[in-house]
Amino acid sequence: MNAEFLTRQVVNAVLTMVSHLDEDRVFFSMQVARRLPKSASRVIGAIAQRLPSAATGAAGAWLLGAETRAKELVVAEQDEHPSRLLGEIALNLGMLDAATRIAQAINSGKSLRSRILWTTGDIDEAIDALPGTRRGERLKAERATLSPGWWPTVEEHVVARPAANSLSAKFPSSMHVLTNSLPHTRSGYAYRSHLVLTTLKNAGHTVVAATRPSYPVTIGRLSKAETESVDDIDYLRQVPLFPLPTPTARLNEQARWIANQAARRDVDLLHTTTHYVNGLVTGAAARAIDLPWVYEVRGVLEETWVAAGGTPTERDARRASQRFELMRAKEIEVATNADAVITLGETMREHLIANGVPADSITLIPNSVSEAVIEADTSRSPAEVRSGLGLTESGIWVGTAASIVGYEGLDDLVDAVIIARAKGTDLRLLIAGDGVALPELRERAGVLGENAVFTGRVSQAEAIEYQLALDAIVVPRKNQPVCRLVTPIKPIEAMGLARPVVISDLPALRELVPDAAGLRVSAEDPNELADVLSELACDDSARKRFGQNGREHVLETRRWKDIGRRYDRVYSQLTEADAR
Repeated sequence: MNAEFLTRQVVNAVLTMVSHLDEDRVFFSMQVARRLPKSASRVIGAIAQRLPSAATGAAGAWLLGAETRAKELVVAEQDEHPSRLLGEIALNLGMLDAATRIAQAINSGKSLRSRILWTTGDIDEAIDALPGTRRGERLKAERATLSPGWWPTVEEHVVARPAANSLSAKFPSSMHVLTNSLPHTRSGYAYRSHLVLTTLKNAGHTVVAATRPSYPVTIGRLSKAETESVDDIDYLRQVPLFPLPTPTARLNEQARWIANQAARRDVDLLHTTTHYVNGLVTGAAARAIDLPWVYEVRGVLEETWVAAGGTPTERDARRASQRFELMRAKEIEVATNADAVITLGETMREHLIANGVPADSITLIPNSVSEAVIEADTSRSPAEVRSGLGLTESGIWVGTAASIVGYEGLDDLVDAVIIARAKGTDLRLLIAGDGVALPELRERAGVLGENAVFTGRVSQAEAIEYQLALDAIVVPRKNQPVCRLVTPIKPIEAMGLARPVVISDLPALRELVPDAAGLRVSAEDPNELADVLSELACDDSARKRFGQNGREHVLETRRWKDIGRRYDRVYSQLTEADAR
């Protein structure tokens, strides 16, 4: 590891930590404790529970994943012993009313009150609650980035591009601006980005990627070098020695840095992904050095934020909020300003068009499966795979490998397994992955005992193996706008692994899974899901037929080496038009 770059990363981390502590030490300490390795987090949680304070007891339960106990402590102590820490625990648990009562009762409640308002989408009120504070200034800057017409400024210190070439190279070269990447983040986003880059490189394109400022220091990791190579794909790390204090300043600096990197490498176009922050810096950099740019819409930011609301009432309030309105408008502004837009599914394409993005600028490039999925040994039975993983071979195992968040509907799957077992079907549950909803999900599945297995965070190879251990893979997403719009990769992977798929009957899922490859159930109906899974459990031939049909469908239509050609067409059209 380069000593100078290591020093820069360490200084960046220390200064960032000091800044966060100065701004709000209670909130920052909570976030650090939650992001520690599980073993360390559990130790801190166990110690906190032994302390006499009600707030530390609630914090300890929260860290240990005992969310029901944490909520009970908040309810019991919110009036007798209100404190800033107890209020933050309440807010993290989605207990908005309790958090509000605590904020009103304590002398230091302004910061908590502001955080509650920001959480509910009342941006201007959240800023007004903290006049003359560092956090208030930071929120003002974040509000500015959402303002109509605001884009980063790129005017100084930009390297001039070489004279325009004749595009004699067979393929256009591209620079990809990403939020995060392998090897530090192993998410669906990071894997899709890497597959796109690898597919383009294998087809003959020159590609390079750049991640957001101070990444991966921001997630507690260190990069080996400013240019980090993964499978011969170069990822550029922008880690300033002194991180700037506000979002607007950071975005201005990032846009200049991207423009300089792209100019030095003489790339032909820039390509970025949702959300709007990436689009702002990429669009500004592209304009500064006169390049075309692509905005890839992989999700619907404002609907994902709404879905994080704990109750239907909270979700309705978020959808009616200032924050929702500003985020939606900004996403559409960014997409409209891009030279080309790529999205993952037909329902997402229709959403963009309905909100004003020109239809002729949009290209559909769906999620596809990696060669690791294609090359997986699907000839083994699920029972054989389970044996190799140390799981029992008996029973019919259902589940998924996914990010565990509320809108995935895994609580309905847990309830369905409980219902089916009560009626005599030997269903077992396996869920691989991690996420904010995991503690509550574990508690919900407690009655299943050893018949429910939660692996926690796993690697891509492990996720594939766990999915192969399932007799059926279930995608029980909630009936919420984000789930009706956004097409996930999990059903595609499940079909590629020759496993039957059971999905919620929602538009974005229906377009992924043909009738011959799986079954549909009404969203948020555990009883219907239990019945369908029980029927599937009793029909071995149906499970095999669905699995075989799904794999054939994926091999014919969803391989990256074929789908990647669509990127080449988009790039060629843009660079040819730019040359003219």
